[in-house]
Amino acid sequence: MAVNTAGLAFLDTLCRWLASGESGVIEWQDGKKRRLVFIEAGQITMVQSNLRSEADERLAEDGVAADPVAATRQARLTGLVGEQGGAIVCHPGTTAPGREPIAIALALWEIADALPQLAGESFPRAVPLALPLLATLPWSAALSGYLAELDGSRTTEDVVDFGPDNPTVISAALAVASVLGAVIAAEGVDGQRRILSQGARGDRPSGLFQPRSAQREAEAEAEADLDIDESGDDARITAAQNHFEVLDVKWQDPPETVRKRYVGLAARLHPDCWAGAPPEIRADMERLFDIVRSAWEVLGDPKKRDAYTRRVIMGELTDEEKAEAQMVAILEAERLLTAAQREIANQRFPQAHELLCLAAAADALHPQVRAYGAYCVIRLNPGKTTVAVEEAVREVETIAAEISGADWARLLLGRTRLARGDVDGAQQAFIQTLKLNPSNADALTEMKRIRAMKAEKAAESKGLFARWFKK
Repeated sequence: MAVNTAGLAFLDTLCRWLASGESGVIEWQDGKKRRLVFIEAGQITMVQSNLRSEADERLAEDGVAADPVAATRQARLTGLVGEQGGAIVCHPGTTAPGREPIAIALALWEIADALPQLAGESFPRAVPLALPLLATLPWSAALSGYLAELDGSRTTEDVVDFGPDNPTVISAALAVASVLGAVIAAEGVDGQRRILSQGARGDRPSGLFQPRSAQREAEAEAEADLDIDESGDDARITAAQNHFEVLDVKWQDPPETVRKRYVGLAARLHPDCWAGAPPEIRADMERLFDIVRSAWEVLGDPKKRDAYTRRVIMGELTDEEKAEAQMVAILEAERLLTAAQREIANQRFPQAHELLCLAAAADALHPQVRAYGAYCVIRLNPGKTTVAVEEAVREVETIAAEISGADWARLLLGRTRLARGDVDGAQQAFIQTLKLNPSNADALTEMKRIRAMKAEKAAESKGLFARWFKK
């Protein structure tokens, strides 16, 4: 499960309060939505939520476990740990309106699957001073001893694979221990050196995040040895052109790599880490943190990441851009169609055909573009019966049948038939055109033309008959 900024801040605050013995309420708020976690003497005494999906009645309808208190607590804490937005606000000294106490460690164990998991390439090491926090957990003695012996010499993957229990149980145990500060881990050889250096100085982390001033004091020597240049990240984030560049990952990297990179950046840039810094530095870190968080909100969600990759990396248009491009194409096709119709009216069919080919490239489905393009093919090949001409005739007839209520389609059908020598068929099409639109000037002109053709033919026939009769 993706653990996001609000969830990380909540876990960090929870660990700090546990370490300091603080009591009160940790509040998550996002607009009108709220969750309240009441803490007292190392225990969670109550968890409240005003989210409808986490209401007691809704959870009961969904068929919760036999213990409704535990079920609602687990649902609310799981939702809180996975929040993508909102803010964490602390109210020390506030008491709970009721009591449903459970040790913080046990509460975390109940939602272990939702906690941030240690990366397989990291090197976990036990922190002896914090191990007592795990004493209340329902683990076997073998697992407790196994965690206590972690010295940072093996990767998390090896620790899980060669542990004394089921790998799923060991992964969950490491997640809980990591949140509570009983196990710390870092990435790669440099991270292992950092762990060993911290162990030599007896440092004890207080949670997922530390105040920047304290962290710098604890790590200054190790960072000098490792030559870590954090400013490089800051400059890269500022100059990044997309979310992948912000997190310094490739678009095809697996989700775990992206999550790991985000958690690392968020842990350094989170505002809590810079509480004691000068205002200008604090503001700059908040700006960088907002950029990183925005990138994670997209890349941490599989559906959003897929859509973002297709749009930004593959160049696929958004729905709005597709609609806009389609409208531009339609308008361009209609502009070219109007120009082609002028050429047809002036009997310049080669020029019209060229314009209609361009119009078809802009909008191949435009019915008038298709019909007029086919008509031009027919007029450019008078008297021919090639495959192209026959296909053009079928195209005009098909469009006229599909759009039977359009007078322009019947008119074009009539002209096509006339060009093919079917005078009676053409006349019928022009009559249908005038029924649809009595004021269609082109259809009236064509009807006059047909009447003149028939009259001329009748006169010729009559003259021939008279000459033959005289003989």
